Amino acid sequence: MRRLPPLNALQIFETVARHRSFTRAAEHLCLTQGAVSRQILALEDYYGFPLFKRHAKGLTLTAEGELLLPAVKESFARIEEISLRLTRQRTDLALKMPTCVMRWMLPKITQFQAEYPDLHVQITTTWQHDIDFQAEPFDAAIIYGTSPGVDVQAVPLFEERLTPVCAPELLRDRPLAVLADLASHTLLHPTRDHRDWKMWLDYVDARDIDAALGPSFDTLDLATNAALQGFGVAISDLALIEEDVTAKRLLRPFDAVLTTGARYYFVYPDAVAHQQKLKLFHDWIAAHWAT
Repeated sequence: MRRLPPLNALQIFETVARHRSFTRAAEHLCLTQGAVSRQILALEDYYGFPLFKRHAKGLTLTAEGELLLPAVKESFARIEEISLRLTRQRTDLALKMPTCVMRWMLPKITQFQAEYPDLHVQITTTWQHDIDFQAEPFDAAIIYGTSPGVDVQAVPLFEERLTPVCAPELLRDRPLAVLADLASHTLLHPTRDHRDWKMWLDYVDARDIDAALGPSFDTLDLATNAALQGFGVAISDLALIEEDVTAKRLLRPFDAVLTTGARYYFVYPDAVAHQQKLKLFHDWIAAHWAT
């Protein structure tokens, strides 16, 4: 049988390496300095070589200690992540979603919680539009793309449809009656490559408008919020600005809508598709909101 090093000593080794001090590591671990020192000595006895160089002003790692530390950190991080997944309450559903979808999704989750109060949806927002279920501690996610990916269960939510939007007060002095009027306005871009404005301007054959001009934002919702404040004309998704258009906080100066071929999806891994909480949320969202 393979003999492993003492795991508790490895955890203490990682803490000592982080603090470069037996004293500070002992304070962090709520142990005595002597107990920490004994654990490190036991680990050094196991390996047969020192892991730290002792100096008057503190500790430094030996070459062997430097080699061991990354493996210890990675292993404990992986154990922590897997343990979190295994011990998370069965009544909690950890959901990751792009920030731009939050305002669209939140009323729907609120409605779901009212119908199923025992299942708690924990939302994490991010600028990312994808998910790596092997590396991230989420049960499910809202993602964006031309396909939901592989090894996942997926519910298509809505397709991306782009159209310009602006605040009503922006048009008081400078109208947007025809496409050429865009030249006198600031274009607000939800991506650094300006691809959304470029695609829409090509779609409406307005190639005289320079899509390279105007400030860029990291997310679509940031660009849309800038439009709400009157800073310019944003290119946004029809589904995500529906509420603001209905409330007349935003106007759609042009009728043209570009369907890009991308969609937003609700996804979760095939490997956990048997979990009741995922089945319940999947069936509810498919019945109420899928397109």
